[in-house]
Amino acid sequence: MADFIIKYRWLIISFSLFTGLVFIMLIPSSETDPEMRNYIPSSMESRIKTDEIENEFGVQDIIMLLFTDSTILTEENLRQIKNIDQGISKLSSISRRISPFTTSSIKSSEGMMIVDPLIKTIPSEGDTAGINELYNDILNNPFARNIVFSSDMTSASITATINNTESESVVLAKVDSVVAANTGNARIMKGGLPYIRLHIMKDVKRDAIVLVPLALIVMLLVLKLTLGEWRSVFMPFSVVLLSTGMCMGLIPLIGWKLSIITLLVPILLIAVGNNYGIYLVTKFHDICRKEKYIPKREIINEIIRSLKKPLIYSGLTTIAGILGLLTHSIIPARQMGVLAAAGVLAALIMSILLIPGFIYIRSKRTEVLKTPFLGNDAFKKILNPLAELIIRYPGHIILYSVIFTIVLSSGMSLLKIETNQENYFPKNNPVRQASDIINKKFGGSQTISVMIAGDIKDPVIMRRIDELTRETEHIDGVGQVFSISQAVREMSKAVFLPEEDGYDQIPSKRESIAQLFELYNMSGNYDDFSQMLNLENTRAHVLIKLSDPSNVVIKNVNNKIQTITKDIPAEVTTGGYAMIMADFARSIIKGQIFSLGFALITVFILLSLIFKSFRGGLTGSIPLAVSILILFGFMGFTGIALDAATALLSSIMIGVGVDFTIQYIWSFSNNIRNGLTYEESTRTSLRTIGRSIIINALTVMAGFSVLVLSGFSSIRFFGYLVLISIGSCLVGAIILIPAIIMKFRPGFVKADMNTLKKTIK
Repeated sequence: MADFIIKYRWLIISFSLFTGLVFIMLIPSSETDPEMRNYIPSSMESRIKTDEIENEFGVQDIIMLLFTDSTILTEENLRQIKNIDQGISKLSSISRRISPFTTSSIKSSEGMMIVDPLIKTIPSEGDTAGINELYNDILNNPFARNIVFSSDMTSASITATINNTESESVVLAKVDSVVAANTGNARIMKGGLPYIRLHIMKDVKRDAIVLVPLALIVMLLVLKLTLGEWRSVFMPFSVVLLSTGMCMGLIPLIGWKLSIITLLVPILLIAVGNNYGIYLVTKFHDICRKEKYIPKREIINEIIRSLKKPLIYSGLTTIAGILGLLTHSIIPARQMGVLAAAGVLAALIMSILLIPGFIYIRSKRTEVLKTPFLGNDAFKKILNPLAELIIRYPGHIILYSVIFTIVLSSGMSLLKIETNQENYFPKNNPVRQASDIINKKFGGSQTISVMIAGDIKDPVIMRRIDELTRETEHIDGVGQVFSISQAVREMSKAVFLPEEDGYDQIPSKRESIAQLFELYNMSGNYDDFSQMLNLENTRAHVLIKLSDPSNVVIKNVNNKIQTITKDIPAEVTTGGYAMIMADFARSIIKGQIFSLGFALITVFILLSLIFKSFRGGLTGSIPLAVSILILFGFMGFTGIALDAATALLSSIMIGVGVDFTIQYIWSFSNNIRNGLTYEESTRTSLRTIGRSIIINALTVMAGFSVLVLSGFSSIRFFGYLVLISIGSCLVGAIILIPAIIMKFRPGFVKADMNTLKKTIK
């Protein structure tokens, strides 16, 4: 291979640069997908049922404009709300609105049902009686209280449904223009899933623009500190740039879109892509320091001879660990597995071919290399005492490691799952603040929808709808419930007196229910019920708003729905965004189990083949298993939840962390076969490959550390967790594994692993 690299060095360099630039040019054409429901397969039951409900009653993705003030019932605030409401009503892309000025009141007048607007006229500033009357009307109107006005009268809302006549971004821009043109005392906040998606798109682009260059800068600095001269830094860094560009260029080429999850791919490759190059450059430095003037051909031969196989094995196990994401049920996780594996493969191939080519063309003969800031002397002060500690107390190290792992892993029982998009943003984010107000004062922004298909005016069905409405209202975490049975009860209040049997009741005859609707239509608008009942009266919609959209609440509500509707004489369909998110939570758990299991088993098999020993595979897997237990325990104790981002960490950690173990065992085995004792091999391995492993771990952690500056809370948590997980893999590779080998002295470390797979030339 060395002769091949030397002979075709310029072709290798030219081809690598050209291919990388072609893929990099494709990156600007990438699009962003902020829709969380697209993260799960379209065949999932909750998506299918939600689509059925939305085909009948419209898309549930609504926007909410929130108006807040110390008291919202002032003339100026009400006029501002009215002006904005009228402005939004003129937008062709808004199909339906619910506001203080579209809400009706059902009243009784001389035994007749009267339907009037909630606000006929806006009370003037000095009209205390008018304001008090409006205050009482709001509190007594179940379709206004905590829907268009909060009970404490500090907030009001306009809810609008977007149709598909224009793109969502265009619609939101028009709504923003209407709001900007109507200023006042009230603070206006914007919420709802469309605005959440808009902020996700902005933050994904912002993170890509800010974090990727920042990660590259951090990587440059770390490489400079650890490798010294800039020419040595350039070699692994060029591999990082090219492999990352190739990987990200695949996204538009394949037709995929950027998401919160795929945003991690370039950071992963920046952090990991230089690993193999660092081993090669560090080996080059070691050779040059032993003998100052060596022919370049001999240097290339020595580098390839000593590092080709461990690098290939490390790369294959890293790819295998990352490909564990292919078993994940979350679509972007599978995409990330493909992209990251492709990027690591490109980095591995270029490291083995491109970096030796760079080394060969750098000069006619090697020269004395500048000592880096973190040179051998700095590492000797750490690694030499560490080696002596391992040699003297291997049993103590193993015992303390076991105790520490058991204690920390107990936190796994506290581990939570998070699928609420609102929590992806920090608490000071405007969308998060708007969502908090919606959840506290307006019932909640996430919903569960129940569609009942049958003769809705049948008293049996109507009463079961009413039972469902009233029962779910009392579940903790449910904010508001809307159904056609509530409207029927309100109509009955306008027809019957409080002391009469029919007051606030569902009539016992179908004809009586139909008559209530006829009376309503005499002064009201049948479209008022379009979200709760279709025109043919064959389908009803119960909308359950969740003030706490946690998975526990969603599960409780769904169980109540199933219990109440199990024997209803109608077809019942349960869906809604909250149900999709509940399925998403199950997907995270399922995906975590399958991807983790696949990665561990695959890496174990590969390690067993590499070390030609079942025991070798088991030993090499120990640091990974320990790191996983520590990671999940730490997440449980600190309250960091499993979500779309953090659920990917274990597979990534396995793929990256296994590299450290392979490099140490390979180096130790070579030293043993060269005649060194176990003690001498431990000292030599830590002093040589141990330095490279630490540099690799530092660069990985440095690359991922920029994620703590992300606009998404989950991505920031991912950045913190990488430091924990890679740090534990590092400790496992240079402390625990050496201690296990020193204590038990397994036979596999004496095997000649260079005889494995002779086809790798």
